[in-house]
Amino acid sequence: MTAILISRPGRLISSAPASTRRRSRPMPDWPLHAPQNVRTPVDIKTGPHGQITDDSAAACLPASPPGVIGGAVIRAARRSARLSQRHLARMLSVSPATVRMWETGTCPLFAVPYGQLCHLADTLRRAGACVGQDRSELIRAGQCDLLITGMLHGFEDYAELPAVDEDTDDGATARSLLRWALTGSVPDQYRPYTSTGPLLTHSDAADFASIARDLNAGSQGTDLISYGATLLALTSG
Repeated sequence: MTAILISRPGRLISSAPASTRRRSRPMPDWPLHAPQNVRTPVDIKTGPHGQITDDSAAACLPASPPGVIGGAVIRAARRSARLSQRHLARMLSVSPATVRMWETGTCPLFAVPYGQLCHLADTLRRAGACVGQDRSELIRAGQCDLLITGMLHGFEDYAELPAVDEDTDDGATARSLLRWALTGSVPDQYRPYTSTGPLLTHSDAADFASIARDLNAGSQGTDLISYGATLLALTSG
């Protein structure tokens, strides 16, 4: 069993309603840095195939690994550079198992140290990758994975990013990545290097849609109604 510590450095959970605190200021690139005593850890234990387990290691409902979007981006990037997992691992001075965990999503990008994330992007760029070679691309993928994981496992407070409901380049990128995970609609730049199909399990995609539907109905305050509508629209392709 693998224990993955999911945390958001530098974040204090406010007691104010979500509608009064959501994205009140621009957010810097992920991950954020702060004193070590300011952390909100969430311990999610997964089995060998990415299923969520309880403390006794008994498997609970089938679930997608927490980093499926980032994993798909890295896999497409590696393929575009014509690298094997073992070759990429050697270039990064990590084990092939580490690359496999990134690509399967069992080790999500939002849990990868920032310096290692930059090294990964730089290495892919030097190897001639056509996608995934920009650190901001990897960061956005990790942010989308964190949003999905937070929503499905009950610790997302909608105070941070990605800003999927905003008319910006980052918002458009986030929407395309989430749509890929939910419906299998692969963004154009990744199509030559990956197969079609949703990245999330059917049950997780259905749960995500249900939560988005609740947000759109005002379950978390009126400020999140349009946010929920945007997320819900992504579930239908």
